[in-house]
Amino acid sequence: MLNNPIFLIVISGVLIFTIQKLISELWIAPIIEFKKCLAKVETSMARWGFLYKYTYKNNNLVSPDGPMDEAIENFRRELSKLTTELIGSYNSLPFLEKGWLKVRGINVNEAKPALLALSVTISSKSD
Repeated sequence: MLNNPIFLIVISGVLIFTIQKLISELWIAPIIEFKKCLAKVETSMARWGFLYKYTYKNNNLVSPDGPMDEAIENFRRELSKLTTELIGSYNSLPFLEKGWLKVRGINVNEAKPALLALSVTISSKSD
């Protein structure tokens, strides 16, 4: 039975599928998730730039208790959630990918406190 070519083809197909699935789930999926989180944080920061300019033109509050206050509160919660997602997705990255990020100059471990502090202090006039 082990010498049967059809059996060997089926077994090799199952092994190839299993290895491909493991690589996809353990290596590729965490990298994609990390890049998505990073892109969301970058987009949120661009949005914050707009909200900040609208709300605090020339250090004068444009709309106290105005329409943008709710957007800023939503942004604060969203940034906090994105920060925790980014940290979680970074922690799930494979060891080699973490090393490659450090080589490229991206150090999420050093950015964690700054991102968390930013998500807490955002929308105050002194930020």
